[in-house]
Amino acid sequence: MNDELTSSYRRWLEADDTGLDDEGDAALGSIFQEIVPSEPPSLEFTARTMDAIAAGARRDARQAKLMRRAAVVAGTAGLGAAVYLGAGLVLPAMASALLALFDFLVGAIVRTSAGVQAGSGLWGLLGSLGHAASAFVADPKVTFVLLVLQGFAIAALVALQRLLGSDGDPFQ
Repeated sequence: MNDELTSSYRRWLEADDTGLDDEGDAALGSIFQEIVPSEPPSLEFTARTMDAIAAGARRDARQAKLMRRAAVVAGTAGLGAAVYLGAGLVLPAMASALLALFDFLVGAIVRTSAGVQAGSGLWGLLGSLGHAASAFVADPKVTFVLLVLQGFAIAALVALQRLLGSDGDPFQ
């Protein structure tokens, strides 16, 4: 058996040196078959391996379930903290937006009723809106320039307010 292994080893080295890959692979295959036993694993080993795989799968499932619960708890706590900390910023902004909307609606109602009292009527108001829309469609450059100028004016007012400072409460 040892002579057969040595001859296979020599055939493999010779085939490797001469570049005959197929013969070298066959010689290495015969060496491997002689060295490694071809016995199948025992049933006991197979049973232990399958039990270990099942236990690992159960452990992984428990860990995944715990991680999902931890993620839900952490997400809920993070959401609660974000709502608590963000409420101080969001509520005043929402109140300002709501007051601006009310101011706009009241102003629109007053202008509409003043226009109706002046005799222009609903059709006159709709006609004015139609003329404004047609002017925008006809020459959007003018409207865009006016909007840009309004943006510059707002930025200048904000900068002026910051430069002059404010008392915090404008109604005092």
